[in-house]
Amino acid sequence: MALLSQWRGSKVELKNNKGDGGRRNNHWNANNLPAGARSIVEADRDASSWRQKLQAMEKILCFDDPGWADVDALGYASVYLFWVGVGAVACVEDGTHYRPNHHAGCAMRIYESLEAVERLASDGGGRRAEEVRALIRRLHPRLPAFTAEFMQSVPLTRIRDIAHGKGDRDGKCREVRQEIKHTIQNKLHRCAGPEDLVATEAMLAKLTAPGSDYPEEFVEEFRIFHRELKDFFNASTVTDRLDRLLVEGGGGVGDVAEACRGFMRAKTTVDGIGHDNGGSADVVLLAALEGALSALCDARRAIDNAVRHGELSSAAPDQRQQWRLAEIGLEDYAFVLLSRGINALGAESDPPRAVLTGVETRAALRFLAAASAATALSAGGGGAEEFAAVAREAGDLAIAGSDGMPPSGDEGALRVRAVAERARRAAEDYCSLLSELFDGRAAALGGALGINEGTVDVFTEGQIRASVVFQSTKLASHLLRAARTATGEAGWDCLVPGEVTGAQLKCVARLDPSDPAIAGACAINPVVLLVTSADGDEEVSTLGPGVAGILLCHALPHLSHLALRARQARVPLVAIEDPALVQLAQSLQASPSGVRLSAQPSNVTLEAAAKEAGGGGGGSPAPAAFAAAPAAFAAAALFADVSRAGKVVPLGELGALSWDSAVAVAGSKASACSRLSAIAEDAAADFRAPPGAVLPFGSMEAAAVSAGVDRHLFSLLDALEAASSSGKGAAEETARVCGELQDLVATLRPSPQALAAFSAQFSCGRGADKVKVMVRSSGNAEDLAGLSAAGLYDSIANVDVCQPDSLGAAVAEVWASLYTPRAVGSRAAAGVGQRRAAMAVLVQAMLVPEVSFVLNTRHPLTGDANVAYAELALGHGETLASGAVRGTPWRLSMDRTVPGKATVNSFSSFAAALVPDLNGDGLLRHIPPPCTSPSLSHSSTLSSTQRKRRCVRLVGCNHHSRYPPLSLILSCNHPSRCSQAPPLRCARAKLRKGGLRGGLALRSETVNCASHWLTVDAKRRSELAGRLVEAGGLIEQ
Repeated sequence: MALLSQWRGSKVELKNNKGDGGRRNNHWNANNLPAGARSIVEADRDASSWRQKLQAMEKILCFDDPGWADVDALGYASVYLFWVGVGAVACVEDGTHYRPNHHAGCAMRIYESLEAVERLASDGGGRRAEEVRALIRRLHPRLPAFTAEFMQSVPLTRIRDIAHGKGDRDGKCREVRQEIKHTIQNKLHRCAGPEDLVATEAMLAKLTAPGSDYPEEFVEEFRIFHRELKDFFNASTVTDRLDRLLVEGGGGVGDVAEACRGFMRAKTTVDGIGHDNGGSADVVLLAALEGALSALCDARRAIDNAVRHGELSSAAPDQRQQWRLAEIGLEDYAFVLLSRGINALGAESDPPRAVLTGVETRAALRFLAAASAATALSAGGGGAEEFAAVAREAGDLAIAGSDGMPPSGDEGALRVRAVAERARRAAEDYCSLLSELFDGRAAALGGALGINEGTVDVFTEGQIRASVVFQSTKLASHLLRAARTATGEAGWDCLVPGEVTGAQLKCVARLDPSDPAIAGACAINPVVLLVTSADGDEEVSTLGPGVAGILLCHALPHLSHLALRARQARVPLVAIEDPALVQLAQSLQASPSGVRLSAQPSNVTLEAAAKEAGGGGGGSPAPAAFAAAPAAFAAAALFADVSRAGKVVPLGELGALSWDSAVAVAGSKASACSRLSAIAEDAAADFRAPPGAVLPFGSMEAAAVSAGVDRHLFSLLDALEAASSSGKGAAEETARVCGELQDLVATLRPSPQALAAFSAQFSCGRGADKVKVMVRSSGNAEDLAGLSAAGLYDSIANVDVCQPDSLGAAVAEVWASLYTPRAVGSRAAAGVGQRRAAMAVLVQAMLVPEVSFVLNTRHPLTGDANVAYAELALGHGETLASGAVRGTPWRLSMDRTVPGKATVNSFSSFAAALVPDLNGDGLLRHIPPPCTSPSLSHSSTLSSTQRKRRCVRLVGCNHHSRYPPLSLILSCNHPSRCSQAPPLRCARAKLRKGGLRGGLALRSETVNCASHWLTVDAKRRSELAGRLVEAGGLIEQ
């Protein structure tokens, strides 16, 4: 608890008389405080002594219902008790005489309450579990011990014997004994507080100071008392605590005892190795640290399991507290071991080392695995799952190459990079959680109690920097540095090439057109935006001509909606993946002549512009390869054939129409899917297309007529046309009209006959279980030259087609997405009228792909027509399209002239996969990546012919426009049907402007992400690349 190195209270003076009871330097201002903070401030005002403060905390922390414990109360209490422990909140005598057993009893009741709260929160999981565990693990060490020796009526009697002369045979210590009596003994026995431990440490320092001549027997007695007092304040070292517990427990804790002894042996080995041996001794040190961290993690897991579910779960509360504190102490000691390892790897040198040997890389990965495993045990909730996944991946990768070493070469470096990216992101997310828990609470409580501003300001940073998760960020950053050095990367990722010179750099939180930095930009005074975060919903065209370039402070898929929009708008887009480069960019805000940004696939440069460049600038023209398609394509696509309005058209029937007729009825998206369904009906086809049907153009307007609101709808459309064409000044009016339109359209419903037709299409009412579908937008103002509208309109996932209310509401939601301010602004920027925009609704069976992909048939950065480019991710394709899930995908560059020849540009570092929520309509939920290893990569008993059949198959269709939509199927035989002709499971895809989006449905078994076949199986990747290139070739037929 309170140690001299952390003490923030008044200086403790050693006195030979009673003196006064101390002074409280705090003040108490409970005005305008949240309830949790106010209750603590008011309680502290009336509680001068440590005992009174603990009793006040008992009232706050002993919840009537542990399942409904107040996180706010836990948060403020953890901050408050920390400050009490270090003297920032003063404890003084209260004029009463209560021995330390009263403090111990209070602590026992608080501990049992916290234990119940933590258990119930952990059982519930989720964000609450993470918050509760983070707070309670910081509360436990702030409580005194309540073991039997401290619960007796007269505890800590050794200090009385010392004050009375024990060990001072010749009477040399008479003066110092008076100081001990008045400063420590009497004070401790009438009104104990953290200041007594500080006074004891000060006295021990005096007794053992160089040149002192106190009797050794007397000094030794005081040392023993010092250890006893540290035990009471729970300030013992982890080794002292474990030694005591192992002696007291004997052989009664089985596996726990053996695991703890294993750690003690490993620690002794590390302690015996010098810090500065250099050369080969470093290898010995790294190996010893690896062993000690592994043993430490084993001991923590053993203790945690025993306390939660094993032999210690039924032990007395005082024993559970001591073992829990031992486990927390082991986590703290992991910080020490990791610090030594980080220093040995050169991560803290100036400058940090950028090249690691194979042995050092293995050690760094194992250290990262240990740090992640340590945090996983502490975190709870989803954070625990993610840290556990990182620990597995890092541990597996450390020995995934030859001879038990990490993989070598560029692919090895890319795999290290993927694991390190995921680890750093997890650590940063957890640090953000700690910041959210403590920043506001520390500021509010500190100000109300009159705590020194410096103490308040560093509180959260101190909590983070003293934690193992902070070591994770150091290790991940060090591995990233080494991986980038090995691959020649620099921490920049060019998504859209281009050059900007002379534009001012402005920092914004998001790409919001209403942000003053964006709204005030113009072509004469352009800006380059440094954007903190993007989720893929942003529209580049609505930012205006003043935005000349975008720097995004996190990774983003190259083929995401946002990247596609920036590419179409010819706005250079760069993702910054190194925090040091973000700081560099921020430092350029003050450049009077603006900045120069050069973004190329092979190199990105950001620097202050030369003085003569100030005041001008802008993005360079896009390469010829990215030139827009003919304007006639856009004009033709804005036609809508409403002759089938209100009628449900099966995809097979739509596919029987000519391409232009089908597009006019239901848009290019539905038409491409209908063409695929038509091909699937061919007897020679060896695949199944997902069933589906479409509600054509004009159906929304027909629903408005049926509801008697058609005049109101059309008048609002007229108002929208007028407002959206009036420029930025009419933004508020446009938003108002959009809101009215969306509210109106959301009330519309397809006819009962149409809803029944959809249900019949999916066999509802014929013994089928719930049938979930994807309700998709298919507009006439998307997939156009000059207006891709990628991700602009809503598609509703996981809808029960057998429930008319759910299906009707989902259709209305898709219709209403035609009139979001973002969609309206995008059409206006492209010169597309609002009255001519129409929306059809495509309904298809909901599939659950294990692997989703986006494919461009020419390289999106270089424009090379001989290189196809694909990005892949686990789960639903929204991960790739929206960019809302942080991380990088698998990236493949494929030589179209040499089928199967592919280069891996990155391995996936995504931490979550999107899957349908089977218990809800219209929902996708995040889960840790299933990291499945499809059966096609594991069976060694299949013939080469069978293996070929089990590889991915692609089937597409094309039409005569320059950018043909292409529907795509990827499928894999079920193992039991390997020798039979399909039917096969399948997933759907679509082409966007020379690119494909699709999914791969495969039987799987769960393995570590580092072992996924897309990562480890080069042969299968080559086969996949060949099939993707084969599909791309269909586009140009």
